[in-house]
Amino acid sequence: MTQEQLAYIVDRSPRTIMYNENDGQHPSLNTFYQLVTMFDISVDQYFYPSRNADSECRKRIDAMLGSLNERELKIVEATIQAMKAAKETEDA
Repeated sequence: MTQEQLAYIVDRSPRTIMYNENDGQHPSLNTFYQLVTMFDISVDQYFYPSRNADSECRKRIDAMLGSLNERELKIVEATIQAMKAAKETEDA
């Protein structure tokens, strides 16, 4: 997608998009929201920088969890709970 195409979609000038992309200027909150929802970008790293130390594996898992439906998430949750219970049994 070109800067011109993106500017048209978010109703901004191509120059504004260029400044945001190249010069690191911060977009307005509305534009920021449009961009992160359009491109499915996680904003946790911007709002919670202390959590930014997560491992690459944790980031990949989080991205995969985002693509699961509620039924699949319940399976993952049950699996994690079973793993925690097994670990507690080993530690005891």
